[in-house]
Amino acid sequence: MTELDTLKQQLEAKEAELLKVKLELIESKIMELQACDADKELRLRAVEISRTRFETLAWLACGGGAVSLINILLRLK
Repeated sequence: MTELDTLKQQLEAKEAELLKVKLELIESKIMELQACDADKELRLRAVEISRTRFETLAWLACGGGAVSLINILLRLK
């Protein structure tokens, strides 16, 4: 083998190692993005649940107020 062949083999080995490292980096970034996305989804669900609870309480409060107003108006007659 000549020195040129040896250098070509070393270059191919380094390129393969570089591709492996790039693949690992891409996979780690994908995992990080998936974790971030899952966290955002959980927070969004929590906000949606809180909003639904608040709206339910608000509707109950308004409904109770409307019933009280109707009772007051009926008693005035």
